[in-house]
Amino acid sequence: MSMHSLKKIKNRILKVFLCVILLGICAIPAIFMNTIYGYLPGLMVVVAIACSFVYLQLQRRMLVYEELSDLSDCRRETDIEFSVELRNRFVLIFPKVEIYFYVSDLFDEDDTVTKSVITLAPKESRKFDFSVRFDHLGIYSAGLKKIVIHDLLGLFSYTIENENRFKVSVTPRIFDVEHLNISDTALTDSERMIVTTINDGADYTGVREYTWGDPIKLIHWKLSARAESYLTKQFESYGVVGITILMDSFSPEYDRENLMSIFDGIIETSLSIGHFAEKSGLEYEIIYTDRYGERRHLHKGTRTDFITMIDDIPKISTTDGLHTGAELLREEGGSRLSHGNIVYVTAYVSKEITDILLELKNRGKNPLLFVIVPDSLYGEERETFLRPLKLLQNAGIAWHALKTAAELGGGDLA
Repeated sequence: MSMHSLKKIKNRILKVFLCVILLGICAIPAIFMNTIYGYLPGLMVVVAIACSFVYLQLQRRMLVYEELSDLSDCRRETDIEFSVELRNRFVLIFPKVEIYFYVSDLFDEDDTVTKSVITLAPKESRKFDFSVRFDHLGIYSAGLKKIVIHDLLGLFSYTIENENRFKVSVTPRIFDVEHLNISDTALTDSERMIVTTINDGADYTGVREYTWGDPIKLIHWKLSARAESYLTKQFESYGVVGITILMDSFSPEYDRENLMSIFDGIIETSLSIGHFAEKSGLEYEIIYTDRYGERRHLHKGTRTDFITMIDDIPKISTTDGLHTGAELLREEGGSRLSHGNIVYVTAYVSKEITDILLELKNRGKNPLLFVIVPDSLYGEERETFLRPLKLLQNAGIAWHALKTAAELGGGDLA
């Protein structure tokens, strides 16, 4: 049971206890006077409590509210406005009205609850405007949580729960990447990785494995039947050398705030590197595993694609769960149809991951590692966490430990 619930129970017990004491005091005149006038104080208290309760029942039927907000999409670390209007249709006063507004967190639990206490005059309308800042990526709910009205004596209350839940899609910020260690050798090698086919009259240079989002009309049905898997025709536009970005939504055990920051860092770093590739005239794809365990490929992201991706990606998990990042890196990064430059973005680096990166390097690929590390990991603990990466550095594999994507070196682009 939460502390808030315990506090409410204690307040109710206290009110009952005070009422009993008050009635006991009112009974003293009746005991000593033994006349009808001696019972008047007690009767007046009982009548007052009853009238206050009836007053509350009338109040709950005379209060109406309307949410005027249009909570839709916003960028991370920006403010969004929402408002609610209360109307008192009663000819009498509302002595005390409590209004609760809330914002959920990434894990769909209440992160912030704001409370306002007001008094509504007869026939009065009041409009409340609130500004909420969304510091983390995700699909959130926000708005009016509930309204609590109180009777005249403050003995009773009635809660109006708001069933409406506004959904807010918080989209990522894209940062300019000043420099990326792109290997010319890997670029050249990746050109040779295109599988050539006999030209059957179509203007294409080869085929590659089908990925989600490829047009159906580009599937090479004859070769697909022989290979027993779908193959897509590869035209000159597909032959542009680029970068494969692998996103791993897995993390060591941190507190909730750090986990949400890591989630932001992984997504925004991946998208910022994708923007760098596009700006440099390179083809790129971002590959991740969705909440259902399916591989997803994002080739060029729009605002709608970002929202879909954020909704697809499982919430940041910890080392207590099953880590599938090594499998993603081994299969997608090691595919001979992948680009020569393999970028792996994660918050968790195991010996298996470093071994795979070394193997990719030995196979002529150019692996790059970006690790999201929060400030809470510092000192000897941080040194221990990053120590295995020195082996990569000795092998000529570039790696970067970042707190946020803003540390990539450039300014905020979107």
